[in-house]
Amino acid sequence: MSDTAERPLAPEETERRIKDTFPIAVSPEEFAARDGYGWLDFPFGRYRYRDPQLDEWIQELREILQNPARLRACQAKYLKPHEMLLTAKYLQDDDESLDD
Repeated sequence: MSDTAERPLAPEETERRIKDTFPIAVSPEEFAARDGYGWLDFPFGRYRYRDPQLDEWIQELREILQNPARLRACQAKYLKPHEMLLTAKYLQDDDESLDD
């Protein structure tokens, strides 16, 4: 059974919200580089979507977010050095807040 067949169909409301939230005109790689750190827990990849382009985009993003080395490669490709530092600071601050 393929991964697509194993994933339940997303509710129509969820699919509509995802279309409003995620800029699928931007590549999944660039989106992950710029905003992936905020989506490390990515529940949307558990579903399949009626719109094949959206489904492909979401699954590609899920694969990037689940692979830290691939996420870092995307960041290196799309982010400027100061953006990389800001992302690292955000993650460090987030880790510190979890320790409190």
